[in-house]
Amino acid sequence: MAITNGTHSNGSHEDTVPLARYLWERIHQVGVTKIFGVPGTPFIYNVDGLEWVGNTNELNAAYSADGYARVNGAGCLITTHGVGELSALNAIAGSMTEQVKVIHVVGQTSLKMQRGRMMIHHSIGQSPNHQMFNNASREFRVAAAELQTAKGAAEEIDRVLRECFIKSGPVYIFLPIDLVDVHVPSKALQTPLNVEPEVDPKVIDDAAKTILQALESSHNPALFVDCLVQRRQAVEEAKQLVNKLQIPTYDSNMAKGIIDATNEHYAALYNGIPSAPGVHEAFQKHDFVLVLGNLPCDTNTGGFTRKIPTNAAYINTEDVQINAWKLPNVPLKAVTKRLIDLADPSKIPHVKNPKHTLPPALPEEDADSKLITQSWIWHRLADWFRPHDVVFGETGTAAFGLPDATFPADTHWITQTYYGSIGYATPAALGADLALADRAEKQGTPRGRTLLITGDGSLMLTCQEIGNMVKQKLAPVIFLINNAGYTIERVIHGAECSYNDIVPFNYEHMLPFFNMPPAQAKKCFHKAHTKAELDAILALDRVQNPTSVQVVEIVMDRLDVPWRLASGVAMRGPEAVREMREAGFRVRDLTNSSDFWN
Repeated sequence: MAITNGTHSNGSHEDTVPLARYLWERIHQVGVTKIFGVPGTPFIYNVDGLEWVGNTNELNAAYSADGYARVNGAGCLITTHGVGELSALNAIAGSMTEQVKVIHVVGQTSLKMQRGRMMIHHSIGQSPNHQMFNNASREFRVAAAELQTAKGAAEEIDRVLRECFIKSGPVYIFLPIDLVDVHVPSKALQTPLNVEPEVDPKVIDDAAKTILQALESSHNPALFVDCLVQRRQAVEEAKQLVNKLQIPTYDSNMAKGIIDATNEHYAALYNGIPSAPGVHEAFQKHDFVLVLGNLPCDTNTGGFTRKIPTNAAYINTEDVQINAWKLPNVPLKAVTKRLIDLADPSKIPHVKNPKHTLPPALPEEDADSKLITQSWIWHRLADWFRPHDVVFGETGTAAFGLPDATFPADTHWITQTYYGSIGYATPAALGADLALADRAEKQGTPRGRTLLITGDGSLMLTCQEIGNMVKQKLAPVIFLINNAGYTIERVIHGAECSYNDIVPFNYEHMLPFFNMPPAQAKKCFHKAHTKAELDAILALDRVQNPTSVQVVEIVMDRLDVPWRLASGVAMRGPEAVREMREAGFRVRDLTNSSDFWN
């Protein structure tokens, strides 16, 4: 890693700075304090408050930047051209899919090398096009600065960073190595970059009034909050709107935790037919629904069985839609703010929260079992959570089990359920833990814990970053579900097939392998086969208040899955249900629902 402070022996650059320094100063100004990457990546300049965090590979660096961004607001990674940017591309695709603000800086070959199509390492072919990797990422970003000259480069950097925030997605900045130290005007750095979208107050006002008119004319309205509210930094506004409208409020799997389950207006998590008993039926009785930040993918809608009434208003990320009427260029946060200002609770129908009239939640299966079961584990862990914790549910049983539990207020739930790249959560938790420390220091807010719940199969893809957690002296608690392989894949198909097995690890050796001193590692590793053993582990002060990485291995049956996961697979039809039952999985009976398999 080449690090330079950008100083010069002469005074000829008083009003200029090297282009790379301009880049890093701007990135720091928009709130990023950690840069993820791998050794060998060039041109990081010393900028006060900006720190490089070494990852074990580029894919993990991009995952870490994503996790950092979900807590911090934006994240950044740096890679070399070709091998580095392609390795990171899968993670960038996840950020694009789930609208996470990630800045990807790519160190390109020199302009001379590009023009000469030189066969520089990491290139492809006999006469390589050095921009072909740039082309590969075009569909995975919302903007890019393809710098080929110092003229206008600073303005391009500013434009792209602004687009990252306005469009909420990954951006690329391609910087050839021979432009790194070329000087550009520095005056713009004296003015903070405006990353707020331009809005027309009259248009925002019209949108809010139209929504309120529809809401006030309904008889049984409801509010539905989805995860893109968080991506557009409108969580606080959503909470205020819930309290202002005072109508039943639902959320999705991916939006869990945005609205506190302890709020008197919170009704339930609505996931279509695979919802808690009575929720689907209660939701269908609402004659008007106001939807915030909708992300209607299959895994967030109960296999597309989440049905919003025809009479609905959608406040999407950049437009508002009410039935056939659509208004573009109205950002979610701005419209939500205006709704809070204009809403008059006395004009909105008073609706009893259906939560109090619904049948009781599903009873715990295997309640008498001493072993740890899916119907027990998620509620038990949620009881142990604290306000301000950041909780990662890796793609697998955790992502489908934890939404069934009740979280404490101000819990930040993160799951990559739409893109669903297994292995994501471990390096993302590294990034989130660093962001938590930064946020607590800058804002003086309570410092929650980073809690990673991952499966044994997922962990194998990116377990290297646990070593980085040890190196960085971080203190996440890692709950490792050991159910002998890819249980989520077993329930989908091939319960007994060898391709759903994994090479078993002895996780007791993991922390010492990553260079944690043996005596410390022994205290930081815990293993539970029974409920009593897990209860005892959760009571330990070093687990409740960790000062170093804690690994809690939880052994579970390979064919035990959350009811919500089995129900989702059942949406595929009778043949899927038959296959699951013959394999030994429990499947909730959904055939009483009129919408089942329609």
